[in-house]
Amino acid sequence: MQTLRKNKTLLTEILSEECSFILQHVQQEEIVTNRDYNNLKIPNQSNEKTVINLLDKVMNKGNTKCCELVNLLQKPHIIKQCPRLEEIFNNHTFNPAPTVPIPCTDTSDLEKGVTSGDEVSLYEMTSVPRGLCLIINNEIFDKLGKRTGSNKDAVDLANIFSRMKFRVVMCKDKTAVEIPIVLKVFSELKQLSDLQQCGAKEWVGGQFTDLKDLPKHGDAFVCCILSHGIKEGVCGTDGTVVPTIDMLSPFNGTNCSILVEKPKLFFIQACRGKDVQPGVPVNKKPKVEGTDRELDTDDGQVQDYTLPLYSDYLVFMANVEQYISIRNVNTGSWFIQSLCGQFEKSCTRGKNIYEILTGVKAVVSKKIGDLRIKDANGDYGYEVVKQSPDSRDTLTKILIFPAETTHSSC
Repeated sequence: MQTLRKNKTLLTEILSEECSFILQHVQQEEIVTNRDYNNLKIPNQSNEKTVINLLDKVMNKGNTKCCELVNLLQKPHIIKQCPRLEEIFNNHTFNPAPTVPIPCTDTSDLEKGVTSGDEVSLYEMTSVPRGLCLIINNEIFDKLGKRTGSNKDAVDLANIFSRMKFRVVMCKDKTAVEIPIVLKVFSELKQLSDLQQCGAKEWVGGQFTDLKDLPKHGDAFVCCILSHGIKEGVCGTDGTVVPTIDMLSPFNGTNCSILVEKPKLFFIQACRGKDVQPGVPVNKKPKVEGTDRELDTDDGQVQDYTLPLYSDYLVFMANVEQYISIRNVNTGSWFIQSLCGQFEKSCTRGKNIYEILTGVKAVVSKKIGDLRIKDANGDYGYEVVKQSPDSRDTLTKILIFPAETTHSSC
């Protein structure tokens, strides 16, 4: 609400130039009701007065609708029609410091998590950058097989999250002792030297380069873990297991207070068992994207956990418990590639995180491949393999990543 109130005069001036266009899209997005829409279209009323009435009406509806309008005004097709909106949302006029967030809500107006009318609110997502995206990419292991194709996943994750305005940093090939240390360092963000000692590389200009300055937390935190694993959890490069809870705990409410009430997303590419998940017949045969024989696995199981201090977490794993997860040695893993594809689509559509997760599950569930398997006699053959990504969360608000205001290639 503060964004609309603070910038009301300039918004009125900008939106008045395309009043009918803005009203139409506000109605389509259901930010106002059809009755509101008709009441706003008063014959012979000036565009300026119509926009003032629109802004007042949206602010009177509360913080959720205010955030929906702010997100709408940052979408590319709106910016294209009203380019001066970039003066507000790119901080060119009101805030020359690009790292300072433009608040979307007033804490004085917003109850924590749920409004007085039990209406679920939106996570504020206005800081620039949005936040940190940490990638832990374990490719080379002491005794386990090389995870060929993992670098493709890491690059594609870096591309899409940088496009979504995250600052992306990668740490490569970490042992089970080093993984919790890396996570603790990124939770605290005390000194640049701490990150440099972890071998942190930042995604800049299409490649990972040395980290030059200390990052800061923003409105969200993302962690992508790409590794082998066994039944008890995700493996470090030494083959020792790191339980999932040890990866989440550095960012809980006690250990990382700056991320309290902010979404913390963990995407884990690792198996959750040794079994191959078979397919089952359905009435309507799903579309198959082609048989995939260039397959490998990330064999392991992510440990169960409880979340007493873990509000505002989302953990999305490559497969359900008991089963292996598939990685193509040339094109990357089914899970990560589908995740990047769904985020790519969401960049311009304003989808919420649950729609994105459902899209990933739908895409991966339709994939089918032939995995080379050794039988009890030591002979090799091919077995049909399927996969079902699994998610759990303690999110307390609706999470929508705002559409880009400027285009950048992934």
